[in-house]
Amino acid sequence: MKLIYLKTITRYFLIILFFSFSFLHAQTNDLQKAQEYLTQKGEITFSFQINNTSELEDLTSEMSILNYNPATNTVYAWANTKQFSQFERRNISYKIEAKDNEAYGIVMSNELPASERRGPYPLTFPLTAYPTYADYATQMQEFAINHPDICELVDIGGTTEGVGGGNKRLLFLKLSDNIGTEEAEPKVMYTSSIHGDEITGYPLMLNLINYFITAYKDTGHSDHNRIKNLIDNSEVWINPMANPDGTYYNNASNTSVANARRANANGLDLNRNYPDNVNGPHSNGHTSYELETQHFMNLAANTHFVLSANFHGGVEVVNYPWDNTYNRHADDDWFVHVSREYADNAQADGPNGYMDYLDNGITHGADWYRVYGGRQDYMNFTHQCKETTVELSDVKLIPANQLVNHWNYNREALIEYLIQGTYGFQGKVKDAVSGNPIEAKVTLVGHDNTGSHTVSSLPHGDFYRPVFAGTYNILIEA
Repeated sequence: MKLIYLKTITRYFLIILFFSFSFLHAQTNDLQKAQEYLTQKGEITFSFQINNTSELEDLTSEMSILNYNPATNTVYAWANTKQFSQFERRNISYKIEAKDNEAYGIVMSNELPASERRGPYPLTFPLTAYPTYADYATQMQEFAINHPDICELVDIGGTTEGVGGGNKRLLFLKLSDNIGTEEAEPKVMYTSSIHGDEITGYPLMLNLINYFITAYKDTGHSDHNRIKNLIDNSEVWINPMANPDGTYYNNASNTSVANARRANANGLDLNRNYPDNVNGPHSNGHTSYELETQHFMNLAANTHFVLSANFHGGVEVVNYPWDNTYNRHADDDWFVHVSREYADNAQADGPNGYMDYLDNGITHGADWYRVYGGRQDYMNFTHQCKETTVELSDVKLIPANQLVNHWNYNREALIEYLIQGTYGFQGKVKDAVSGNPIEAKVTLVGHDNTGSHTVSSLPHGDFYRPVFAGTYNILIEA
């Protein structure tokens, strides 16, 4: 009996030793992978377990949380070299997977056969490959050159590398029926890939520009009337690439996205780099605003956008304000409505399981996990622009052979979201004596709070207020 007992103890001890060895071996492998990725890209994506959501608040100040799965208490996070070194001091077990740090199935526009590159443009639509930077920049120019009646190329500034001698710029394509005239109509905006390795939206935005031009100019196009109504009654701004330094990282010719990374050239997460109405002007330890951030802030200060969205990847969900507080935005019912509409349209045109994460494809930002210094809250609070964050794909950098599919999944959703910017209250504020337009604050009495009001803008004194259907009292102050 004693012998049997000793054998059992020995077997149990051996099992413990085996699992301990396996655990240590796994951690050693993960550490080696971490060092490789940090050497290669200066950043890393990894996952780990927490005990409860209260731990996220402390962690989000040291790194960028990418995803939190409440079902498994699994956190997916991003860190640059300095941030990961801080994380390691916590002695938390972590896991590193190649799929989160490497790109697969990448095809670039300059790799396509000549038969697939013919036409009036450098790129052929819908895109079946990722554009080289040169093809992207030329394509944006060609849109404006070939269609000057409805298109204008707007360069809001150079990137960090651009100032240092590179050639990359932050480009918008503006569409309007009277492109050279400042009209009294709502301005709506899309921007993609503030995170350089989340670039599903990059080719989708180029596809959308081409679709708008084609449908607008072809009176026989099945979507002509809807697109003409949008372009005639709003000013559409589209920025396909908000972080080209990150997307073409460590590629001197800017002809490959295979080594794309989240951060900009300075190794910082641009979507944690904005002034935050809860956590202060320099969240998450940033002591200054990156050049890219400054350019977008200047644009927002000088162009009153009514509605916008920024496109990301890594999961599939529409994220609405606020990111930095569990409080609800005054227009929470409106945000739920437009987010639900986007997810429903994407689900209708996508395969089973597409865009159905969290609350069937939508989430309040802070309910998922809190973010400070994000652009979404900055635009909503500081500039009264209704912005959401749309995560387009479970894989941050999808293989090229999935690009057309994701365009088809999202085309209807992309169009209908912009149209929401033309709904709601509209008006002009003018001086009663002189008749001159006035800049004014426009508030829904008993409804608005925390920067949710809107403003009238010069030179026309016009204002626009998308809002959930209902009866409201409007206060105009100047």
